[in-house]
Amino acid sequence: MSQTQTASKIEQRDKGGELETLIVDGRSIAYQDVGRGPTVILAHCSSATHKAWAPLVAALRPRYRVVAPDLHGYGQSDRWPTLARLHPWSDVKAIVRLAETSGHPVHLVGHSYGGTVALEAARALGPRVRSLTLIEPVAFHLLRSAGRMREWREVTEVGRRLTEALRLRKERRAAGIYMKYWVGVLPWLMMPRKTRRHVVDTIGKVGSEFETILYLNRTESDYRSIHAPTRLIAGELTRTTARAIVDLLANILPDAHVDVLDGAGHMSPITHPEAVTTLVTGHIDVAEARASQTLFARRISGPSRAMETSQRRPSPFSPRTR
Repeated sequence: MSQTQTASKIEQRDKGGELETLIVDGRSIAYQDVGRGPTVILAHCSSATHKAWAPLVAALRPRYRVVAPDLHGYGQSDRWPTLARLHPWSDVKAIVRLAETSGHPVHLVGHSYGGTVALEAARALGPRVRSLTLIEPVAFHLLRSAGRMREWREVTEVGRRLTEALRLRKERRAAGIYMKYWVGVLPWLMMPRKTRRHVVDTIGKVGSEFETILYLNRTESDYRSIHAPTRLIAGELTRTTARAIVDLLANILPDAHVDVLDGAGHMSPITHPEAVTTLVTGHIDVAEARASQTLFARRISGPSRAMETSQRRPSPFSPRTR
């Protein structure tokens, strides 16, 4: 490839017009990679694509490198077979692989299913995560382990009806069950035909996600090792199941706080993009500033500590006392 072609490709990439790809578990994952600076990785919700983050990407890219994948089965990534077994690590591995392209700690952001993926990636990456932002992560398994049985039974019933419809090859019915639960009957029926068609086309992957998360073998203690500063975002009008998970994580994660968006439901990145963008960018900016201050303090204190150590250490040429 010539230098002109290479420059053209980089320019096209920075405009967001061309997606990069990587192979995870034998399947192609497409991802947007734009901007320069510290790396921010965005994980979208079920039945969405990287485009769901467009307002946030626009706000971050002037000062951050923003990486937004199409998770398995969505967008330009390989299609997911209906109810094919989804390994808990599959989408998480994509986030970890993308984080490894950065030589520095990364910021993770996830919504709904993507929030659960980001949560698991944070466990795997440990200190390589500079900040974590979770917008109503659907970590349903925590409801069971915390004894929130009313909420647990509610969401498992949704999962049962969804997967039953998929086994009968009733994709439209399955999509209706899923979307009516999260956004309501009227909003689902009023969605543009193209949007509803997209949900129907991807509902098979959603069913796999439900089955994987509901019975994920994790306990509260598994997440206490995540020390990255965490902003948990919940919609004021969201489902009680989603709010319960946010509240549980606020008590589990060592450095977490909750922000509630007035008038928002579960789909706040879509319905309230400006408010979500403000919260996410603010959290990332603060975490990045703190990291820079810490690094500066270490650089300043480094020479003085070395001098103190040399002053305490006896010279090999000084006379010995007996």
